[in-house]
Amino acid sequence: MLASASAQAPSPYRVIGSDGTRTLPVVRGSGGTDFVALDTLARFFNIAMREDARTGGVVLAVGAQRVALTEGQATVSAGGRLVSLSAPVTKDGAAWIVPIDFLRVLDHLLDRRIDIRRGSRLVVVGTAVVPRVVLQFERTASGGRLVITVEPGATSRVTRDGNLVTVRFQADALDLTPLVQVPAEWLATVRADGPALYVELGSTVTNVRQADAQDLGHITLDLLGASPVAQVRPDPVVSAPSIDRPGTMRTVVIDPGHGGADAGSRSASGLEEKQVTLAVAQRLKGMLESRFGLRVILTRDSDTDVAIDRRAELANNNKADLFISLHANGSPIPAMRGWQVQSLDPAEYASSGGTQLGGTDSDASVPVVGGGMRVIGAVPWLLAQIPQADRSSQLGGMLAARLGDAGLPPQAVPFYQAPLRVLVGANMPAILVEMGFLTNPLDAELLASSVFQGAVAEVLVSIISELRGGWPATGGGDR
Repeated sequence: MLASASAQAPSPYRVIGSDGTRTLPVVRGSGGTDFVALDTLARFFNIAMREDARTGGVVLAVGAQRVALTEGQATVSAGGRLVSLSAPVTKDGAAWIVPIDFLRVLDHLLDRRIDIRRGSRLVVVGTAVVPRVVLQFERTASGGRLVITVEPGATSRVTRDGNLVTVRFQADALDLTPLVQVPAEWLATVRADGPALYVELGSTVTNVRQADAQDLGHITLDLLGASPVAQVRPDPVVSAPSIDRPGTMRTVVIDPGHGGADAGSRSASGLEEKQVTLAVAQRLKGMLESRFGLRVILTRDSDTDVAIDRRAELANNNKADLFISLHANGSPIPAMRGWQVQSLDPAEYASSGGTQLGGTDSDASVPVVGGGMRVIGAVPWLLAQIPQADRSSQLGGMLAARLGDAGLPPQAVPFYQAPLRVLVGANMPAILVEMGFLTNPLDAELLASSVFQGAVAEVLVSIISELRGGWPATGGGDR
């Protein structure tokens, strides 16, 4: 009988409309089909229901429209047309039972959208907004990443209160596909309640950063923890270097190479250097700002042209403490691969004509407060990097060692000094990082990967974290 069937019934459906959420019981399941009571549906949708003694069937009425059902039949007459169901209409005692897809008949009868989502046990009615939410977790160099895909896209707001991150959508409810096999140290629980998604962070997470905030279809939460990359030292055998001055790191300028009409190198699949450098620069900027509160300036934050001399000029005008130029390499030899860190070689720059480009030191007259003039020795703009060359070399050597210890593939010569135009005008320690060869298939795949991009950024963050306390008294890289 009906009572015994209900005791073994599958889980109910949630019926979500713009007027709220109700529970639709399932009286039984059979052959992969869920069955519901017809009188329950009639109450839900305010439909008149009566039994027809003449035919032995039942009739539903909405205004002038009628739906006739007959026991044992898998077709119903709705508004003068025959509609096939996945299973026959049955009668259990006094109760009429229909398969769940009978709701599609009511969809036409009521002139109202009724969306049946059997996998998530949902019925979405009318204008209710219930986006499908799919979660994906992946490990990164800095910790973990939770990617929330929303279909269709919806406006959302992300907030954090201690260990709980809330993503609240402009929706009536959420159709959440739960995560499986996620390490509890990163995500303790993830659940949906109404239009909100609640993410309880695991014990390993120390900070959370949101990416792609303007993308209605995707929300990316970077879960930051104690990164193994950040703990690597250039030489674990040598004791920590002494510090020669208190921390003064306030401003970092990051230069995403190329941009605009200058695409730089290009992979066989069409990935351009200007895209890779901007992606890593934006990731690095977010890390430095969220973790240390540093002032971080990008020489470009979109796909725009920036003159090469303007890049160092921007760093100088903002009194930057570091200048980091990001690039991806290219070669006519496909086998060439690996990253390389570069800094300015003053001797090679001078021999290549740098002093002629900048001119020689000359005297300049400047006004003195209170009147009069005095003469000072002016350093040409294009020679600004030369006094910083030792620290730039030191920084380059530290970074090359750290990238190598992080397991990233290097070139045969990991650190190199050369007459680099983009660095020569920077009046602060400055390096150029070639992150790999887009013309090499293996490197191109890495450069396109958010995991590799994050690993490069993490190594740079670890170096800058140390330099916030001051520069080591000794060290540096060898050519």
